[in-house]
Amino acid sequence: MSNYDRYRYYTESQYEKKGLSYYFMKKQADKRLIPYVTHIRKKRVLEVGPGYGYYTKYLLKNDNHVSGLDINPELGANIGIKIVKGRADQLQDKIQDKYDRILSFFMTEYLDEIQMGEFMRQSIKLLDSEGIFATTVIVNKGLGWIYIALARLKGIKKYCYSSKQIRNMIGAGKAVRMIPLNTIFNVPFAVLVEVRASC
Repeated sequence: MSNYDRYRYYTESQYEKKGLSYYFMKKQADKRLIPYVTHIRKKRVLEVGPGYGYYTKYLLKNDNHVSGLDINPELGANIGIKIVKGRADQLQDKIQDKYDRILSFFMTEYLDEIQMGEFMRQSIKLLDSEGIFATTVIVNKGLGWIYIALARLKGIKKYCYSSKQIRNMIGAGKAVRMIPLNTIFNVPFAVLVEVRASC
């Protein structure tokens, strides 16, 4: 997660600056993610890596009780939620409560395979019996690997994973749903991974 730390001293306008990847990829992904988030109502939600609260604002509009965990909690100082300082792969060291939803959007690209596995398994353990864990993951097919390669050319280490790797990290016996997130060209670059605690 060391590369995510580069955001520590960003201003909100720097953080929200939109490059080509936003218009080609993330803006398209929002066509699925924003309806997904706005469907969540009156739940206890933990958002991991909320940043400046791009998705948090939709959660707060629907009477959800939202808290966060972020390696850079100062980024979300103006969101209006409690944000605990911590890394995603050390979730259970920082959070003891149970949640209806544990969510993370475009943060996992900074997690290597060991960190990602820990984050996923720990998130699932912190769910209520009917809870849902959902996170975006950049995939190593379509334009996902190109997105990662371009970041690495800029000296930013990011990661992408196959469906098999994602299932292995979550562990056996869990029903996993993967919702494709496509680019403007309708080519996949990421998935929204959803795991239900009751499965």
